[in-house]
Amino acid sequence: MIKTWKIAPVAALAILGVAACQGDFLSGGQLSTDPNRPTAASAQQLLAGVQSNLWSYWGSDPARVTGMWAQQFQGIISQYVSLYEYSHDETTTGGFHGSLYSGGGLVDLKKSDSLAIKTNDKHTLGVGQIMEGALMGTGADFFGDLVYSQALQGKTNPTLDKQQAVYDSVQKILSAGIANMASNSATDAGPGPYDLNYNGDPASWTKLAHTLKARFYMHTAKVGGTAAYTAALAEAKLGLSDPAMDYKGVFQTAPLAETNFYYQFNGPAGRGGYMGIDPQFVNLMLTRQDPRFSDYIDTTANYVSSTRSAAAYQQTFVSTAENLLIWSEAAYRTGDPATALVQLNKERALAGLGPDVAAAAGGQALLTEILTEEYINDFQLGEESWNLYKRTCFPNLTPTVSTLKIPRRFYYDSGERQTNTNIPNTGTGVNGSFNQLDPPATTSDAGGACLGQ
Repeated sequence: MIKTWKIAPVAALAILGVAACQGDFLSGGQLSTDPNRPTAASAQQLLAGVQSNLWSYWGSDPARVTGMWAQQFQGIISQYVSLYEYSHDETTTGGFHGSLYSGGGLVDLKKSDSLAIKTNDKHTLGVGQIMEGALMGTGADFFGDLVYSQALQGKTNPTLDKQQAVYDSVQKILSAGIANMASNSATDAGPGPYDLNYNGDPASWTKLAHTLKARFYMHTAKVGGTAAYTAALAEAKLGLSDPAMDYKGVFQTAPLAETNFYYQFNGPAGRGGYMGIDPQFVNLMLTRQDPRFSDYIDTTANYVSSTRSAAAYQQTFVSTAENLLIWSEAAYRTGDPATALVQLNKERALAGLGPDVAAAAGGQALLTEILTEEYINDFQLGEESWNLYKRTCFPNLTPTVSTLKIPRRFYYDSGERQTNTNIPNTGTGVNGSFNQLDPPATTSDAGGACLGQ
């Protein structure tokens, strides 16, 4: 009889240590410590790995797939045609559900937190907490319900927290990070150069955290309504306010693994020609005579511009422009169109546009321009254009397959379902086509019946 082994679900992984043998004379010096194979890392070193994992979440496969579903990208050949036409299943995620927990995910974050607490380094702890909020909030965007409160406890079948509970926990961990960044103790060394974005600068991390809080409040607003928009508005007022503070992926020309994800995908070792720019997005930019067209799209309108697909392009993932637009929309939704227009025009100025004359009239024209700017600004910004569509049915996209609806969630990885009995089968319960905070919209914020939900 063949003996079978059950592998623990990724979300249940415990943080393990290895006990050393006693009295082993083959120990000490380089016999025990191979400088080429480190077995321990500092809190700061662990955070560097988490950053690269987060950039991958916001810039690689998840961003490309959701960009196709939001019709900013188009599948041209092979499996990208299938994904563009909504053929997706548990294999689509390719393991990025597991990346919430494994190397560069919660496992490393909790190790880093533990080490930072031991040295009373609240700045390093705060950075880890803000990155945890960013990672798990994005996980809730993609999957909905998640193993979170019971993660990393060694449970065989950890339970899933409801999507709203995950977002609530994300807001709490981001607030904790903000509080720790305000500490001013001599032991607050911070991550320093291991923080590839801000070099540990507390002010930058604090503003980023407020923008992330605003982003995730917006993601709950389809159900949360005015209360969610009010909370997002308060956070946006404290968020990113200078493009110099925008949160970016830090890439370089070599090695390949450290180059920009769009270069990796379309470059010499990638899958050039598999994916291009969706014609409807090209038409939107051209119709508006948008000055960002040449920055976003190449001269043939087939792919991301040569600037943005360059190996060392520093891609923005959370921006001042996004924060201004959240501020604008949240102000509009809570009955303050004057503030909404002011913040909209600030963002338009960053984009090289003048004040919007039609939007100055208020009403539907103002809302339409806010949402249009959000959609255009969200190009390549992780899954944000997809989140905008899920929440507002804007733009009112026509599905690429007339008999299907636009996908609004990913399935859990098949390996997780096979090892955790609390993960439901596909097509049932929380493993269906949309999440509880994303009920199908009957109308579009662009006006008319929603075509794709």
